[in-house]
Amino acid sequence: MIKLIATDMDGTLLDGNHRISSENIAAIRQAQAAGVRFVIATGRIMADVRAFIESYDLHPCYLTMNGAELHDEQHQLLHAAYIDHTRSRKIYETIESFHRFNLEIYTDQGHYSANSRLRTYRGLLDRMREVRPGTTFFKNFYWALRNPHFRKLQYIHDLEAFWQSDIHIAKFITFSQKPELLAALSDKLRQEVPGLALSASFRTNIEINDAKATKGNTLRVLTQRLGIREDEVLVLGDGTNDLSMFEAFPTHATAMENSVPALKEKAAHITADNLHHGVAQAIKQYL
Repeated sequence: MIKLIATDMDGTLLDGNHRISSENIAAIRQAQAAGVRFVIATGRIMADVRAFIESYDLHPCYLTMNGAELHDEQHQLLHAAYIDHTRSRKIYETIESFHRFNLEIYTDQGHYSANSRLRTYRGLLDRMREVRPGTTFFKNFYWALRNPHFRKLQYIHDLEAFWQSDIHIAKFITFSQKPELLAALSDKLRQEVPGLALSASFRTNIEINDAKATKGNTLRVLTQRLGIREDEVLVLGDGTNDLSMFEAFPTHATAMENSVPALKEKAAHITADNLHHGVAQAIKQYL
Protein backbone atom coordinates (compact mmCIF):
# COMPACT_ATOMS: atom_id res chain seq x y z
CA MET A 1 0.00 0.00 0.00
CA ILE A 2 1.20 3.52 -0.81
CA LYS A 3 1.68 5.56 2.38
CA LEU A 4 3.30 8.69 0.93
CA ILE A 5 3.02 10.57 -2.37
CA ALA A 6 5.66 13.13 -3.36
CA THR A 7 5.13 15.22 -6.47
CA ASP A 8 7.04 17.89 -8.30
CA MET A 9 5.10 21.04 -9.25
CA ASP A 10 6.10 22.62 -12.58
CA GLY A 11 5.50 20.29 -15.49
CA THR A 12 4.00 17.69 -13.13
CA LEU A 13 1.27 18.80 -10.74
CA LEU A 14 0.60 22.13 -12.47
CA ASP A 15 -1.08 22.47 -15.85
CA GLY A 16 -0.16 24.86 -18.68
CA ASN A 17 -1.76 27.78 -16.83
CA HIS A 18 0.20 27.04 -13.65
CA ARG A 19 -2.89 25.79 -11.85
CA ILE A 20 -3.78 22.46 -10.24
CA SER A 21 -6.61 20.77 -12.13
CA SER A 22 -9.78 19.71 -10.33
CA GLU A 23 -8.95 16.10 -11.27
CA ASN A 24 -5.55 16.31 -9.56
CA ILE A 25 -7.06 17.98 -6.50
CA ALA A 26 -9.76 15.32 -6.16
CA ALA A 27 -7.21 12.49 -6.39
CA ILE A 28 -4.91 14.07 -3.80
CA ARG A 29 -7.78 14.63 -1.37
CA GLN A 30 -8.92 11.04 -1.85
CA ALA A 31 -5.41 9.85 -1.00
CA GLN A 32 -5.17 12.10 2.06
CA ALA A 33 -8.59 10.90 3.25
CA ALA A 34 -7.19 7.36 3.07
CA GLY A 35 -4.32 8.37 5.36
CA VAL A 36 -1.65 8.86 2.68
CA ARG A 37 0.91 11.59 3.46
CA PHE A 38 1.31 14.18 0.70
CA VAL A 39 4.56 16.00 -0.09
CA ILE A 40 5.26 18.88 -2.47
CA ALA A 41 8.80 18.33 -3.80
CA THR A 42 9.86 21.41 -5.73
CA GLY A 43 12.79 23.57 -6.71
CA ARG A 44 10.82 26.62 -5.66
CA ILE A 45 11.25 28.51 -2.40
CA MET A 46 8.72 28.03 0.42
CA ALA A 47 7.46 31.61 0.10
CA ASP A 48 6.43 30.92 -3.51
CA VAL A 49 4.45 27.76 -2.85
CA ARG A 50 2.86 27.75 0.59
CA ALA A 51 -0.02 30.20 0.00
CA PHE A 52 -0.62 28.83 -3.50
CA ILE A 53 -0.86 25.19 -2.42
CA GLU A 54 -2.97 25.96 0.64
CA SER A 55 -5.40 28.01 -1.47
CA TYR A 56 -6.51 24.57 -2.74
CA ASP A 57 -7.05 23.43 0.87
CA LEU A 58 -4.10 21.06 0.61
CA HIS A 59 -1.78 20.81 3.61
CA PRO A 60 1.30 18.84 2.62
CA CYS A 61 4.85 18.58 3.83
CA TYR A 62 7.07 20.93 1.83
CA LEU A 63 10.35 19.75 0.32
CA THR A 64 11.61 22.97 -1.25
CA MET A 65 14.61 24.34 -3.14
CA ASN A 66 15.36 20.82 -4.46
CA GLY A 67 15.72 19.47 -0.93
CA ALA A 68 17.61 22.28 0.76
CA GLU A 69 14.72 22.65 3.21
CA LEU A 70 12.01 20.33 4.54
CA HIS A 71 8.97 21.63 6.44
CA ASP A 72 6.14 19.63 7.97
CA GLU A 73 2.42 20.31 7.56
CA GLN A 74 2.61 22.93 10.33
CA HIS A 75 5.49 24.68 8.50
CA GLN A 76 8.10 23.68 11.07
CA LEU A 77 11.60 23.26 9.62
CA LEU A 78 12.60 19.59 9.94
CA HIS A 79 15.80 19.47 7.89
CA ALA A 80 18.12 21.79 5.95
CA ALA A 81 21.23 21.50 3.75
CA TYR A 82 22.81 24.85 2.84
CA ILE A 83 25.84 26.02 0.85
CA ASP A 84 28.58 27.67 2.92
CA HIS A 85 29.53 31.23 2.01
CA THR A 86 33.01 30.34 0.75
CA ARG A 87 31.59 28.06 -1.94
CA SER A 88 28.71 30.48 -2.54
CA ARG A 89 31.14 33.25 -3.41
CA LYS A 90 32.99 30.93 -5.80
CA ILE A 91 29.72 29.84 -7.46
CA TYR A 92 28.77 33.48 -8.00
CA GLU A 93 32.16 34.35 -9.48
CA THR A 94 32.03 31.35 -11.82
CA ILE A 95 28.57 32.26 -13.09
CA GLU A 96 29.55 35.92 -13.53
CA SER A 97 32.55 34.90 -15.63
CA PHE A 98 30.11 33.74 -18.33
CA HIS A 99 28.50 37.22 -18.53
CA ARG A 100 24.84 38.17 -18.89
CA PHE A 101 23.43 35.12 -17.14
CA ASN A 102 20.34 35.87 -15.07
CA LEU A 103 20.99 34.72 -11.51
CA GLU A 104 18.84 34.30 -8.42
CA ILE A 105 19.92 33.16 -4.96
CA TYR A 106 17.44 31.34 -2.71
CA THR A 107 17.99 31.60 1.04
CA ASP A 108 16.32 30.96 4.37
CA GLN A 109 15.41 34.67 4.36
CA GLY A 110 13.82 34.91 0.94
CA HIS A 111 15.11 35.01 -2.63
CA TYR A 112 17.49 37.56 -4.12
CA SER A 113 18.57 38.75 -7.53
CA ALA A 114 22.18 39.52 -8.26
CA ASN A 115 21.10 41.52 -11.33
CA SER A 116 19.33 44.83 -11.92
CA ARG A 117 15.53 44.98 -11.71
CA LEU A 118 15.24 45.52 -15.49
CA ARG A 119 17.57 42.64 -16.36
CA THR A 120 15.75 40.41 -13.88
CA TYR A 121 12.39 41.25 -15.45
CA ARG A 122 13.69 40.54 -18.95
CA GLY A 123 14.95 37.19 -17.69
CA LEU A 124 11.54 36.42 -16.22
CA LEU A 125 9.91 37.11 -19.59
CA ASP A 126 12.36 34.68 -21.21
CA ARG A 127 11.35 32.05 -18.67
CA MET A 128 7.66 32.65 -19.35
CA ARG A 129 8.22 31.90 -23.02
CA GLU A 130 9.72 28.57 -21.97
CA VAL A 131 7.10 27.48 -19.43
CA ARG A 132 4.05 29.06 -21.14
CA PRO A 133 4.60 28.17 -24.82
CA GLY A 134 2.08 29.65 -27.21
CA THR A 135 1.17 32.49 -24.85
CA THR A 136 1.36 35.97 -26.40
CA PHE A 137 4.06 38.44 -25.41
CA PHE A 138 1.51 40.82 -23.88
CA LYS A 139 -0.05 38.10 -21.73
CA ASN A 140 3.38 37.06 -20.50
CA PHE A 141 4.30 40.72 -19.89
CA TYR A 142 1.19 41.27 -17.76
CA TRP A 143 1.56 37.93 -15.96
CA ALA A 144 5.21 38.62 -15.12
CA LEU A 145 4.36 42.04 -13.65
CA ARG A 146 1.82 40.40 -11.32
CA ASN A 147 3.99 37.37 -10.56
CA PRO A 148 4.40 36.96 -6.77
CA HIS A 149 7.91 35.58 -7.19
CA PHE A 150 9.05 38.71 -9.02
CA ARG A 151 7.26 41.04 -6.60
CA LYS A 152 8.85 39.40 -3.53
CA LEU A 153 12.34 39.33 -5.06
CA GLN A 154 15.00 41.22 -3.11
CA TYR A 155 18.02 42.85 -4.75
CA ILE A 156 21.61 42.60 -3.58
CA HIS A 157 23.27 46.03 -3.53
CA ASP A 158 26.37 45.09 -1.55
CA LEU A 159 27.70 41.62 -2.34
CA GLU A 160 30.41 41.72 0.31
CA ALA A 161 27.86 42.49 3.01
CA PHE A 162 25.68 39.71 1.66
CA TRP A 163 28.50 37.13 1.94
CA GLN A 164 29.29 38.33 5.47
CA SER A 165 25.66 38.16 6.67
CA ASP A 166 24.00 35.37 8.65
CA ILE A 167 21.80 34.38 5.69
CA HIS A 168 21.82 30.65 4.86
CA ILE A 169 22.15 30.09 1.12
CA ALA A 170 20.11 27.18 -0.16
CA LYS A 171 20.24 27.36 -3.95
CA PHE A 172 21.53 29.29 -6.93
CA ILE A 173 19.43 29.25 -10.08
CA THR A 174 20.66 30.71 -13.36
CA PHE A 175 19.02 31.04 -16.75
CA SER A 176 20.13 31.31 -20.36
CA GLN A 177 18.48 30.88 -23.74
CA LYS A 178 21.68 29.16 -24.90
CA PRO A 179 21.79 25.57 -23.57
CA GLU A 180 25.36 25.12 -24.80
CA LEU A 181 26.51 27.88 -22.43
CA LEU A 182 24.64 26.25 -19.57
CA ALA A 183 26.43 22.98 -20.33
CA ALA A 184 29.80 24.77 -20.28
CA LEU A 185 28.91 26.45 -17.00
CA SER A 186 27.94 23.10 -15.47
CA ASP A 187 31.31 21.62 -16.46
CA LYS A 188 33.20 24.55 -14.97
CA LEU A 189 31.25 24.43 -11.70
CA ARG A 190 31.95 20.71 -11.32
CA GLN A 191 35.66 21.34 -11.85
CA GLU A 192 36.02 24.37 -9.58
CA VAL A 193 33.52 24.02 -6.72
CA PRO A 194 33.39 20.80 -4.66
CA GLY A 195 30.33 19.22 -3.10
CA LEU A 196 27.57 20.49 -5.38
CA ALA A 197 24.42 18.97 -6.87
CA LEU A 198 23.56 20.37 -10.32
CA SER A 199 20.14 19.85 -11.88
CA ALA A 200 17.52 21.60 -14.01
CA SER A 201 13.77 22.16 -14.12
CA PHE A 202 13.86 23.25 -17.77
CA ARG A 203 16.33 23.16 -20.65
CA THR A 204 17.15 26.83 -20.05
CA ASN A 205 18.28 26.74 -16.43
CA ILE A 206 20.77 25.27 -13.97
CA GLU A 207 19.92 24.77 -10.30
CA ILE A 208 22.87 24.59 -7.92
CA ASN A 209 22.57 23.08 -4.44
CA ASP A 210 24.78 21.49 -1.84
CA ALA A 211 25.37 17.84 -2.72
CA LYS A 212 23.20 16.75 0.22
CA ALA A 213 20.34 18.98 -0.90
CA THR A 214 18.59 16.75 -3.40
CA LYS A 215 14.95 15.77 -3.50
CA GLY A 216 15.88 12.11 -3.06
CA ASN A 217 18.12 12.65 -0.02
CA THR A 218 15.65 14.90 1.76
CA LEU A 219 12.63 12.73 0.99
CA ARG A 220 14.57 9.80 2.48
CA VAL A 221 15.09 11.88 5.65
CA LEU A 222 11.31 12.34 5.87
CA THR A 223 10.36 8.72 5.19
CA GLN A 224 12.85 7.49 7.78
CA ARG A 225 11.33 9.85 10.36
CA LEU A 226 7.87 8.50 9.49
CA GLY A 227 8.89 4.84 9.33
CA ILE A 228 7.77 4.50 5.71
CA ARG A 229 9.49 1.96 3.44
CA GLU A 230 10.80 2.66 -0.05
CA ASP A 231 8.12 0.49 -1.67
CA GLU A 232 5.40 2.46 0.13
CA VAL A 233 6.31 5.71 -1.65
CA LEU A 234 4.97 7.07 -4.96
CA VAL A 235 7.12 9.82 -6.52
CA LEU A 236 6.13 11.85 -9.58
CA GLY A 237 8.23 14.24 -11.66
CA ASP A 238 9.29 15.46 -15.09
CA GLY A 239 12.76 17.06 -14.87
CA THR A 240 16.35 16.21 -14.06
CA ASN A 241 15.95 17.66 -10.56
CA ASP A 242 13.55 14.74 -9.95
CA LEU A 243 16.15 12.09 -10.83
CA SER A 244 17.36 11.76 -7.25
CA MET A 245 13.80 10.92 -6.09
CA PHE A 246 13.52 8.24 -8.78
CA GLU A 247 16.86 6.75 -7.74
CA ALA A 248 15.99 6.80 -4.03
CA PHE A 249 12.42 5.47 -4.52
CA PRO A 250 12.48 3.39 -7.71
CA THR A 251 9.63 0.92 -7.02
CA HIS A 252 6.80 3.31 -7.86
CA ALA A 253 8.76 6.11 -9.58
CA THR A 254 6.32 7.59 -12.11
CA ALA A 255 7.36 9.97 -14.88
CA MET A 256 5.04 12.32 -16.70
CA GLU A 257 4.60 11.75 -20.42
CA ASN A 258 6.19 15.20 -20.91
CA SER A 259 9.29 14.22 -18.88
CA VAL A 260 12.86 14.55 -20.08
CA PRO A 261 14.19 11.27 -21.57
CA ALA A 262 16.67 10.70 -18.70
CA LEU A 263 13.81 10.60 -16.19
CA LYS A 264 11.68 8.27 -18.30
CA GLU A 265 14.59 5.85 -18.43
CA LYS A 266 14.61 5.68 -14.61
CA ALA A 267 10.83 5.39 -14.26
CA ALA A 268 8.94 2.28 -13.24
CA HIS A 269 5.78 3.76 -14.80
CA ILE A 270 4.77 6.51 -17.23
CA THR A 271 1.58 8.51 -16.64
CA ALA A 272 -0.23 11.09 -18.77
CA ASP A 273 1.33 14.53 -19.24
CA ASN A 274 0.69 17.50 -16.96
CA LEU A 275 -1.95 18.90 -19.34
CA HIS A 276 -4.03 15.72 -19.00
CA HIS A 277 -4.04 15.17 -15.22
CA GLY A 278 -1.19 12.66 -15.12
CA VAL A 279 -0.84 13.01 -11.35
CA ALA A 280 -4.49 12.07 -10.83
CA GLN A 281 -4.13 9.13 -13.20
CA ALA A 282 -1.15 7.78 -11.27
CA ILE A 283 -2.77 8.24 -7.85
CA LYS A 284 -5.98 6.52 -8.95
CA GLN A 285 -3.96 3.56 -10.21
CA TYR A 286 -2.62 2.99 -6.69
CA LEU A 287 -5.75 3.86 -4.75
